[in-house]
Amino acid sequence: METLVYNKTEKKLMERVTLKKIPSYINNPEYLLWTDIENPSKENMQFLIEHFHFHPLDIEDCLSIIERPKLDEYDDYFFLVMHIPFFIKQTRRLVPFTVNIFIGNNFLVTVHRGLCKPIQDIFEYLSKNNQILDKGSGYLLHRVVDSLIDYNFPILNKIYRNIQDIEDAIFKKASSKNVKEILLIRTNILTFRNIIYPQRKLLKTLEIKDMDFLIEALEVYFSDLVDHVEKIWDTLENYKELVEGVHDAHQSLLSNKINDIMRVLTIFSVVILPLTLISGIYGMNVSLPLGSHAFAFVIIVAMMFLISIGMLVYFKYKDWI
Repeated sequence: METLVYNKTEKKLMERVTLKKIPSYINNPEYLLWTDIENPSKENMQFLIEHFHFHPLDIEDCLSIIERPKLDEYDDYFFLVMHIPFFIKQTRRLVPFTVNIFIGNNFLVTVHRGLCKPIQDIFEYLSKNNQILDKGSGYLLHRVVDSLIDYNFPILNKIYRNIQDIEDAIFKKASSKNVKEILLIRTNILTFRNIIYPQRKLLKTLEIKDMDFLIEALEVYFSDLVDHVEKIWDTLENYKELVEGVHDAHQSLLSNKINDIMRVLTIFSVVILPLTLISGIYGMNVSLPLGSHAFAFVIIVAMMFLISIGMLVYFKYKDWI
């Protein structure tokens, strides 16, 4: 558990904030409090219930492994559940990462399982540049949510680079190995869409809310966040169509490759068929034309060679090869 306490009167951060001191800052308009809990435990959650008086159901949501994005309203605070995409290097798959946010008149509490890079970055930034803390919890909420949304864009760029790489690969050499890569990109895009879709409604709802900590001046800021989320959604729609096009192109190239292989094998089979027939006839233990000739073997081989050349010339004339 890490905590920032900003003194609005003295316009500076409080030092050596201990767990025992935190209750004295809660609901004190002279201070702005941000508590970040990286790995929630029952002790942490009990502390929030006793001193912040959060609803037990919200605390239960914080302890659950996954919870859908939502916005719960209470008389003196809001509870938000947001998701951001998290890339697992071992499996190369995207999974939703949950960030729970409590916001009141003079406090912000964030709860998440494991390290959350955007929250860590903004926490460290505000530890050194704390001017925005003077504006209140609403502006702090905007900064945190903005950081979470901006975290999506590098992942979007990574997906686009993956699409370009697989597109180059399939046009160099169509192979069944590329199918796995295409399906992986496709799965990540669908997961990303499932993460973003419910948050579009959440941010639009948050944009029009009116509370003491969400003043009217913040509406334009949250409207900008809505635009960012819509941009992410539109980009994912384009990526979805793009990867489907890449998949269709790969299937076409692979089919053409298989057709070329089958055509070559068919030509070999057709050319060998009369040669096999001739060699089979002359392999019989009966009297045949040229059977007693001194150069019978050479003549038969030459005849087979001419038949092969003739068939290949005919196939070329018909544009079959």
